[in-house]
Amino acid sequence: MSEADNESVVKIEAVLNDVDRALERLRAGTYRTCQVCGSAIDEQSLLDTPLLANCTAHPELS
Repeated sequence: MSEADNESVVKIEAVLNDVDRALERLRAGTYRTCQVCGSAIDEQSLLDTPLLANCTAHPELS
């Protein structure tokens, strides 16, 4: 496998991990809740970025 293929695999695995975490938040009932402060995540933000885990106050941690 080439270096580019390895980088692609790493990126794909990261996205799949984000999807798994989002699905777990859905099951737990915390999907729309910031994982840092517990505030509600803006609906438009979730429509734009469905895997978002944090509110706009904590974007560096998403």
